[in-house]
Parts: sequence; C-alpha cells; structure tokens
Amino acid sequence: MSIDERFGFWPSPLGVDVAASLSVSVSTLRACGEAFYWIEGRPDLGGRRVVMSWDQRGMPTIVSPEGVSLTSRVHEYGGGAFDILDDHGPLIVGVSEDQAIVSFRPGDDKEKVLVEPTDGIARGGIAVNSTHGLVAWSEEEQNGDAVERRLVALRLAERTSDVIASGRDFFADVAFDDVGMQVAWMAWDHPYMPWDAGEIWLAELDVTENGVRVHDATCIAGGVGSPSSRPSFCANGALAYLSEVDGRVQPVRRDRDGIATILGGEAGEFGGPLWVLGERQVIEARGTLFSIYRDQGRGVPVRLGGPHPEAMSSDATSVDDLAATPSCVAWISPTKDSMATLEVVNVETGERVTLSLGPSIPLRPGDFSPPVGVRGKTRHGDDVFGLFYEPRNADNQIDGAPPVIVLCHGGPTAAARAGFSPIVHAYTTRGFAVVAINYSGSTGYGAAYRHRLDEQWGIRDVEDCVDLVASLGDQGLVDPTRAAIQGGSAGGFTALLGLTTGAFLGAVSLYGVADLVTLAASTHDFESRYLDWLIGKLPGDEARYVERSPVTRAHEMRGAALLLQGLDDPVVPPDQARAMASALRANGHAVELIEFEGESHGFRRLDTLVACLEAQIAFYQDVLCRGDVGDVH
Repeated sequence: MSIDERFGFWPSPLGVDVAASLSVSVSTLRACGEAFYWIEGRPDLGGRRVVMSWDQRGMPTIVSPEGVSLTSRVHEYGGGAFDILDDHGPLIVGVSEDQAIVSFRPGDDKEKVLVEPTDGIARGGIAVNSTHGLVAWSEEEQNGDAVERRLVALRLAERTSDVIASGRDFFADVAFDDVGMQVAWMAWDHPYMPWDAGEIWLAELDVTENGVRVHDATCIAGGVGSPSSRPSFCANGALAYLSEVDGRVQPVRRDRDGIATILGGEAGEFGGPLWVLGERQVIEARGTLFSIYRDQGRGVPVRLGGPHPEAMSSDATSVDDLAATPSCVAWISPTKDSMATLEVVNVETGERVTLSLGPSIPLRPGDFSPPVGVRGKTRHGDDVFGLFYEPRNADNQIDGAPPVIVLCHGGPTAAARAGFSPIVHAYTTRGFAVVAINYSGSTGYGAAYRHRLDEQWGIRDVEDCVDLVASLGDQGLVDPTRAAIQGGSAGGFTALLGLTTGAFLGAVSLYGVADLVTLAASTHDFESRYLDWLIGKLPGDEARYVERSPVTRAHEMRGAALLLQGLDDPVVPPDQARAMASALRANGHAVELIEFEGESHGFRRLDTLVACLEAQIAFYQDVLCRGDVGDVH
C-alpha cells in the first residue's frame, strides 16, 4: 500500500521515488569558448558529481571520465570543484573525491593526476589563468586540532606548485587577471564569518621557470563593518567584487588606478553569503558587468551600469553563479516549473537560448505551485518574509484552509530559495501548504535584518516561524491549528525548538543541531566560532548554550518528532540526533530516529532520498491529517 493510499489522502501525481530522483543538484557554472560546463550531483549515480557540457547545440552530455566525482571539501561545504583552461582546447582541472587535483579533456576515458591526494588535506576553489597555464586553489591541512590554510598555484608546464598566500585563518575565491599579471583573493580570521569581515586582497603576479610568486599584496576592500567578497577581474584589468555599503551588499568596480565605483544604484542587496567557494556573483561580459539581485527570496541576474539594474530574466528564481563566453552571459536557476534551467543571453543582440536541465518533471500545469512572496508582522512589530506554496493538484480540491508545513533554511545566515522543489511539490500535490520562511538572520533583506539574529538564535527565528504562520492564518491561507515545521542543519535547530511553542504538531529535523555545547566543541573549524555571534562567547556564556539547546528543552516540547541523520556527518555529528531522540523519549514524546550509513551533511543517494521522503510524508499525514502525535504531554 502506498503512503497516499494509506490514509485516503490526495493521491499525488508525483510519486515519492520520482520526486527523490528529481533532486539533482546543479552548481559551478563555467565557460570555455562558446561552450558551458557545470557539475551535476546525480542521485541515480550514487550521488556522484559529474561534469556536464553543452556547446549551445544538441543536448548536454557528461564529459568527465566514468567513476570520477568532483567534490571540494574546503571549509567542509566545498565549492569551486573545477575550472577550465583554454589549452589548445578545453582542459578541465578539478578536485576529485579524494582531494587530488586532476585534469582531463572533455570525453576522456581517464583523468590525469596533477597533485596526489594527501591525508588531512582538503582542496577547492579552483581558478585558472590560461595565459600562463596556471591553476590555483584554496587548501587546508589538518594537523591535530590546528588547521593551516593557504593559497597554492601550480604551473602546468613544470608541474611544480608554490604557496602564494598563507598566514590567515581563511582564504577563498582566488582570481587571476588573464590580461595583466594580477591575482586577487579573499581572506578573513576567527572569530568572524566571511559575511562579517571578508577582505579582498590584490597582488602583482610573477610567473617564471622558477615558480609562481606574488608581491605588493594589498588589502583593497572589506574588513569588519564593510565585508567584501567574490572578486572577479574584468577584461581591462579592473576588479569587480561585492561589498557591504550602508547596510546593503552592493556590486563594486575598482579600476587599475584604484578608483572604486558602486554600481547597484538604489536597489537592494546583491549576491549572497559565502558558504561555498567559487560562485561568481559579479562578472564582466563584453565590457558590461552583471550581478545577482536579491529581492523577496528571489535571486535574479541583472545588467549593471544604468541608473537601475536591468533584469535579464523573467523566469529565473534563484541564481547563485554566473558565467561568460566571448559573446554571452549565462546562469543556471530553478524556475517555478523546472529544477534547473540554463539561460544564455547574447550581450549585444539580446538573443536568448534556454535549456532545461535534469530529468523531466511529470506534473501537469494544474499541479505546479509557484512560490509567492508573503510577509507577516512579528510580535516585535517588524516584518518577516517567506515564500508561500499553496496546495495544488489538478485532480483534487481542498475544502477550507489547508494544513501547513513551515520549511526553515539552513545557515542560519542563508535564505530560502524560490523555484521548483521536488520536496515542496511532494507536499503541495498531497494537500499541504508550504511556507519557506526567511526568518530574522536571513540574507537578502539588508544587514539590519541579518543582525536581528545576533545572540538571538533559537529565539527570534523561532518566534518568526510562529508569527508568520499566525499571519497566514489571519489571511485565510493556512489552518494555523494544523501546522508542522521542518529544517535541515541550522534549520533543524529552529524546527526542534518550534515544538516548545505549542504552535506546531510535529517537527522534522534533518541532520539538525540539538546540543549547542557539544556542537561548539566538535564542529569543523569554519563554523567553530560562528556561535560567538549567534549565541554568545565561550567561555562566559555557557549557561546560554545550555538554555538554548533543544536537547535540554525536551520537557517543554509538545508534538511528535522525526529525526533524519547521516552517520558520516562532520558538521553535526550523529551523537546530536541520538541525544535528542533519547531526551524526547525520556519525556514521553513520540520520536523516530532514522540513520543513514555513508551519508554526510546533506543526503546524496537515491535510496536515502526515497526513504527520507517516504518517512516525511507519512509523518505529516499522521500528525496533520490524523492528529496522531503519539504519547505527548
């Protein structure tokens, strides 16, 4: 019996196995000549991350050797796992699963190892300079409890590598000037995160037969109070980047004479927080700069240079990465009815080509629920934002206000992504409304909105979830008496604490934070001081860490819980979920813990995704449709 037949609820046209198979991740868009390349994480290939290519003709093809999976592990979240040298044709250089640096031509049967893997060393953020045959990357080495980070450059002709920057806690997003002899990168130090204190450094580059050297390195932007990120060179040697100006992240162009010009006009925020390396969020194509404008949960590509940014797409909903060929600018984004679409626009003629990526989606027009921006008032009198997806199923109609599932994004310094989601549609086509909330602390609404969560994590985010559901209930969009809450990682923390409010009948936590004390002691180095800003400093604020931890508040909780956890998770270790399950059981709560061998922080395998979605839908049908929350107080 299927989960849809189990309770006689809406039979969905989107089966669980199909919805799970649609969860293809697309990242790291690059170009060489007039062809485009990107990475797809494929559940049907055991989660392997393959390189795809499209030359603006025919269909995309896999061009990485069979068995090769490109995955960066720098800062644990990785990013920038490949780039492309124009070396008598495209030469792809990337980071393999074992953190070796490898190269291959599109369609090669086997990769060439340029730098052997080394225990304890992670690599990522690949950048190339085709003029001098250079490859550079960010590298981190674990030595006991200490982590050493550096930027490394390799000259392919000699196969020798040199350290070009070191001595800082973090490096990211190295970039070369292909015309001149310049190199730029990001750097910052503990206890800050990159969106709090990211700096951009610029240096002259020397490439000789004796190696690669930099000199005259200068910090040209950023720091505490004006964080800057994502450097990218223009054709004439100018540098483009993002910088926080008067509380908003803006695109900036700095010419060779050091004169910086802000290009965002009166618009809101651009780009997004640096969680992964290698996302190009401000680039040049044929003398014109392009960036990503954030508005109401959407991220859309825009042309800069006029009094107002000019939107380049009406369909893109969540762009994170841009690429340019000699004639075109391109981006990959979900739309309201596709998982991912590659859009390519000729900069001079405006001619547009659109290509749907990933598997086809077996839904009819009446089944799609597009994201609609919503807002509500918090108990503090300010606004809270979200993306609302109404229940849609061409074969069924719902009577009255529907039950609602609140989705909490991770980070928490991140934002809900607008666009088609197979998980969201697995819910909406079964009669559930979904609201993806951008609670206090989310990006895209200015620095003041982001800083609302300073030392308030576990308070303001939870309050915002309750208040937005109440606002949507007042508008007649949802039934606030039948609400559940779900989140992954930091979102799992918010979801679990949602059970302390009495506003939710159940919570689903995917690899969610449960114990702040042990998290502070055991999490990876990139986020090891993040809690200083979200909770408080250690030593000194230990009591606050205990008071905010879901694992110590199980006695306050009302409702059922479903915990989903990978056993190879270095960010939120499995002991967090196990401790949470034990605390809930000890307090008489209905809780199910499902663990997955071989899965890390974010699930990749098709069988895992199917099992998770089956468990989630059954859970929501139990607590929201049958009112079965188990043995609770």
